Amino acid sequence: MKPSQLKFVALFALSLLLPRYSLAGLEPSPGNGARAISLGYAYTGVWGDFWNVFHNPAGIAGVEGIQVGAYAERRFGLKELTYGSAGLVLPFGETQAVGLSASSFGFDAYRENSLGLSYAISVVDVLSLGVKLNYASLNIADYGGTGTFFVDVGINTAISEQLSLGVYAYNVSRGRITGQSLDEELPTIFTAGLAYQPTEQLLVVADVQKDIDHPVSFRGGIEYAIIPALRARVGVSTEPLSLNGGLGLVLNDLHIDVAFSYHERLGYTPHVSVNYGF
Repeated sequence: MKPSQLKFVALFALSLLLPRYSLAGLEPSPGNGARAISLGYAYTGVWGDFWNVFHNPAGIAGVEGIQVGAYAERRFGLKELTYGSAGLVLPFGETQAVGLSASSFGFDAYRENSLGLSYAISVVDVLSLGVKLNYASLNIADYGGTGTFFVDVGINTAISEQLSLGVYAYNVSRGRITGQSLDEELPTIFTAGLAYQPTEQLLVVADVQKDIDHPVSFRGGIEYAIIPALRARVGVSTEPLSLNGGLGLVLNDLHIDVAFSYHERLGYTPHVSVNYGF
């Protein structure tokens, strides 16, 4: 058996052991953006943030100005489990925005890629709606490749000046990956989250997520601005248990975030992201 095939077999065995952390670019990744990771992956209720292009398309309606960003992680320190993503958010008019996103996961023998096009509109001052069209592809060495389209939808509403609620449905169109020897339905996942910011220095977030094929997952985190340019974050998520933390540096329009997550069985994963607003 070729070395690349041996690697694929080993990683496939890992995916069977831990399906929530499978080779999953086709499944939604555990998170995009080190800020979201350090907050326990709880980001559905956050509004007006660039990284909503991955977490809840309705939230990009509040983004001010053109923003770009990139993110990378190496899960559990394994080169074969490297994941990267990049995106662009472009507001237009006074109430609308479009977003582009792309991600890649894996190595030569196994590669998952995805592309996304998001659209969001603020219907009224306190309510925004979003939709995202995705294309996901899978390529396995010596087995060929395949791909599929699927749709996500999201809602974000301001309950008060300090509290917002987000709801996000991933793969509501029930897309499937089919090929020569593949016939797998992509996961359909529903998430509801709150973001509470009682002061400029403090943010508290919490999400509840339900994959129709897995138990309910709870996620939460706290961010505190030590000084205006430096923010500290901690978070936790369940199913499986993950402990998270990180720091964020805000230099005018440039945001640099780092995070570490600890999986109860597999250890640490480093994360880094950068985004810039024009």
